[in-house]
Amino acid sequence: MAGCGCGNRRTTTVWLLEYENTSRAATQHATKTDAEIADARNGGGGTIRPISK
Repeated sequence: MAGCGCGNRRTTTVWLLEYENTSRAATQHATKTDAEIADARNGGGGTIRPISK
């Protein structure tokens, strides 16, 4: 049975905090809460989304 091989690869989800139309670089965080705290410290307005690595 061929399968997709998905079980062989371990993926980790990290949360990306990014700001549109600014010079601020995107930052990666281990949890969504960490990303929300970082966004609040930076004045808010950031976009938080999960990414798989």
